[in-house]
Amino acid sequence: MKHIRYGVLLLSVLGLGACQSTIEGLQKDFDSLNLPSATTSVSGNEADRFVASGSCPQAEVVNELQSLSEFDSVSNPSDSNLISTIEITNVQKSCDYSSGAATIDLKMDFVGTLGPRGRALSSDRPFFSYPFFVAVTSRNGTILAKEVFAASLTYDPGENTKVYTEKLRQIIPIERGESGGDYRVLVGFQLTPDQLAYNRQVIRENQLMEQARAQAPTEFETTAQEAQQQAAQQSNSNRPIPITP
Repeated sequence: MKHIRYGVLLLSVLGLGACQSTIEGLQKDFDSLNLPSATTSVSGNEADRFVASGSCPQAEVVNELQSLSEFDSVSNPSDSNLISTIEITNVQKSCDYSSGAATIDLKMDFVGTLGPRGRALSSDRPFFSYPFFVAVTSRNGTILAKEVFAASLTYDPGENTKVYTEKLRQIIPIERGESGGDYRVLVGFQLTPDQLAYNRQVIRENQLMEQARAQAPTEFETTAQEAQQQAAQQSNSNRPIPITP
């Protein structure tokens, strides 16, 4: 059995404080995602592999856990029932690899949007605390460490969007004979089963839309096809009618 070897997770927040909590069942959250090996990115944005005086761990946001949406009715997750939604964006990553340790620095924005059900009165200042995690995994996806934090946002009257910025640092000890590339640092929201199902549905719908756009002819192609059909019709109409003797 491989022992857990990881460094202290350091969290510094710009502008707002973060609340740290612990949870049980850490492995269960990731098992449901079937995360691929470290050679394949789990995000749709080709996560960078860092190299700085050696091989550094990958650091990426899990695509299915990149956003969190809350609805007034769980059975009806529609735009009209949206309380709020938040997404991890603008992720900036760097890595420093030294003898015996790899240090991953992440800076990311949490962009929150207030929905129609997020404020009862125009004078309300709704407050939300969104749980997100930072995890260290091995090459085969085994979770070596995971901690849950909170991104806290308060919407002032008349304010329907909010940006919350955080910096965090993960130090991973690298023993002799090991490579920093054997590890990954994953970030995402701590979702309920309903929230995860909603994210997967949205991702699937977006994929189908992209496939439809790729298959649909462009405006230029449609115009060209219509022009060819008109030309063929005109050519046929001007062709002399054969007379059978």
